[in-house]
Amino acid sequence: MNSRNFNTEIKRCEELIASKSFKKADEAISDAIQINRDSPYAWYLKAKVCLGLFDYKKALMASERAVELNPKMEYVELKESIENFMNLDVDDLTTDYQNKIDNMVVFTANKNIKLLSKRKLNPLIYNRILDGIKDNIAKNTVNEGEIFLKVKKLTESFIDLEFLANSNNVSSKKVAGAYGFKRAVIDSSLSKTLQIAAMIHELSHHLIFEIFKNTIMHVFQSQETDTIEAFAWYSLTRNVYWLLMNEYCAHTVECHYMKLKNYESFNNILKVNENLDEDKVKKAVELGNCLAMDIVYILDKFFTPELVYEIKMQFLSDRVILLKKGCEFKSEMELGNEEKFSMINSVLKETLINIKINFSYGELNQFKKIFADSRG
Repeated sequence: MNSRNFNTEIKRCEELIASKSFKKADEAISDAIQINRDSPYAWYLKAKVCLGLFDYKKALMASERAVELNPKMEYVELKESIENFMNLDVDDLTTDYQNKIDNMVVFTANKNIKLLSKRKLNPLIYNRILDGIKDNIAKNTVNEGEIFLKVKKLTESFIDLEFLANSNNVSSKKVAGAYGFKRAVIDSSLSKTLQIAAMIHELSHHLIFEIFKNTIMHVFQSQETDTIEAFAWYSLTRNVYWLLMNEYCAHTVECHYMKLKNYESFNNILKVNENLDEDKVKKAVELGNCLAMDIVYILDKFFTPELVYEIKMQFLSDRVILLKKGCEFKSEMELGNEEKFSMINSVLKETLINIKINFSYGELNQFKKIFADSRG
């Protein structure tokens, strides 16, 4: 066995899985298995690749082989997860929901809280959510015009966008952009480079919202309603830890395409919220990093290497020099699907329980009205 080539293919497969390039990852892991068919980890990776390719029978076979070679807990959990998923009813996989929950009291009923424990995300539903958003990206890819206009058109295909000079400045602090309720405001007095960065950042906030909204629709098997949108927005903004998660995610996506290290607004939230639980902050950052990779997977349909090069050229044209504002909680953690889905579920369940305990219906109904008004 050529251990060097084996390890090289394993490493390449891990990197391709992280970037969700599953077809190329399948080539890498197939080469690795040809070199060493007795590696349980290689079969474990093969199972994960097959999941990404929606080939669940092969994923189960690969996971069974991994467990046969080494009954390690991680391998057993993946095998059981695939088995449970393959036993799901057809109704659990549909996204064409007949139900329509649009009453806040009904939405927060105890039976619906129990649904958060019963009907969790699974790889197929989650990938359908991501790919549904990605399809919208494909419809709005523009090949003409300067990079600023391309990013502007993409962003406007998802949210209302307004450009106002110095519109979002708070006292002496300059804020590049702000997002809320499917609308973003960008400071037009900034260079085009910084406006592009702001649009990517605010669009990322919206895509996090879209992921959570679609997750809630799955859990409650409901069509999109103002109530569901209000709850998704409340979940992402009314708990400081999930607000940090949201901000960290948007910064990470922005930094990925702009090749920057700028976590300023994340750091500002930390500054004004003293005595936070460090472990909870780290967990929020881990989830934020994981969701950022999912959003990069979505946006890569638009941000081709050629467009990223155009951004670089815009940098040079604007002669932008930025101070790097890193993050002490920087995370490169890649959560497994089960842990990621469990954490998303925890965000929603914790929020729903807190709403009932604190009787927060007034604020939720205000959010609901804003979403209803935005529909016209």
